[in-house]
Amino acid sequence: MKLPELPPVLKMRVVLKTLAVQASLLVGILVVIWGLQRVYGIVDATTFPDPVAVPENADQLADNEKGKILLDAITHQLRYELDSPFGWSFNDIIFNRFALDNRAYRQYGVYHATKFLLDLYSSQIAKLGSSDRESEFLYKARINSFALDPRSFMFPSAEGSYKKGLKLLEQYKDSLDKGTGVYNCRTDDLYASFVTVTGENLLGYALGLLENAQDMSFHELDNRIYEVQGIVLVLRDFINTLYVLYPEIRAKNNEDNMAAVMEYLNRICTYDPLYITSSFNSGELVLSYLMFAKARLEDIRDSIRI
Repeated sequence: MKLPELPPVLKMRVVLKTLAVQASLLVGILVVIWGLQRVYGIVDATTFPDPVAVPENADQLADNEKGKILLDAITHQLRYELDSPFGWSFNDIIFNRFALDNRAYRQYGVYHATKFLLDLYSSQIAKLGSSDRESEFLYKARINSFALDPRSFMFPSAEGSYKKGLKLLEQYKDSLDKGTGVYNCRTDDLYASFVTVTGENLLGYALGLLENAQDMSFHELDNRIYEVQGIVLVLRDFINTLYVLYPEIRAKNNEDNMAAVMEYLNRICTYDPLYITSSFNSGELVLSYLMFAKARLEDIRDSIRI
């Protein structure tokens, strides 16, 4: 007997049973996807709730020790990505476009921010003045090792080049211990640091990635959100470490500003939805966090200049 020919009561039962089966299948698929994501999150972190730890009483340390701590903060997330269970994914030909695209684009964001902050550190903070020469170790690292395209998988590979660059940074840190290296962070360098962070190459670039999010495909928006997350992971470590190392920033009545900045940056660093379902709910939400954080960072920047 065909469905239209069934009595109304039996017809309703068939329809309800069919809907129940479909709903069960949908819920089952969602549970499986959720479970796989949770398992993956245990193996390889997908959220990062805490910034890099800063040693206790770091603000009382000698300048060279502060220099090593700040450099480690800049490179912390890059070192994490290189040593993570799946290694550097952005140069994987297949997996970074399908299975591991979120972490791959996060890694590109990490690379982008690390490179610009290392340039700042080498060309301005780790010098006695504008006419002073850069450390040969920092210069070689930023010009040679970290200048390589993060998608490179041939010779030299991106991860190999970055690991070589990190070794050069360790040599710079050794030079600080020996007294041959230079670290000279002054008030104008602190101001320049916040100018760089809030400028077009870092937070400005991140904001640009999410402009017109409503016109993007879900796949493109997904990649851009995780690229922004990578940028923010590095910025958060850098800003938080600067704030702890240099109490004069806090002394400018910036406690509330810094608390707000960290709250918004933490939200981005822990943003990991099961699926990007809406340009408004995803792209606009992360964009709003960025805008609020940038506004407070600009307040901190301006307070240092005064």
